[in-house]
Amino acid sequence: MKKPIIILAAVAFAAMSFFAGCESPEQKVADAQEEVADAKENLADKKYDAKVERKADAKEWEQFKAESKAKIVSNDKKIAELKIRMTQSGQLEEVVYKERIISLEKKNTELRKRMETYDANQNDWASFKREFSKDMENLGQAIEDLTGDSDK
Repeated sequence: MKKPIIILAAVAFAAMSFFAGCESPEQKVADAQEEVADAKENLADKKYDAKVERKADAKEWEQFKAESKAKIVSNDKKIAELKIRMTQSGQLEEVVYKERIISLEKKNTELRKRMETYDANQNDWASFKREFSKDMENLGQAIEDLTGDSDK
């Protein structure tokens, strides 16, 4: 007698679990519509965030470009000063200095070209900025080192 009652209870429990897990078609449609509305809202938020980020990047790019151009012009002036010093010194090391100055001038020109040809809409803005700043810093240091060498 206990066996049929246990079986009946198990079947009843399974049936109740099955029906409790089922949703009506109207409920499924409502849930789907809610998910679509949430997805549209998230998309709109992401589009707005991307637009704001692009504006900030554009502003940062213009500022970086202006600062870099100023540094390049400053480097041009320092290189011109080195050329004048070299011609006035009449030292035997003039050939070595001339080669180093030409090399620095070439690097400065390459940096100017990189700055002018860079497309600010590219996704690698952070890496470009990092690499360009490092190259600019290295060039500035090389000019300072050569200036120090020519003073000796």
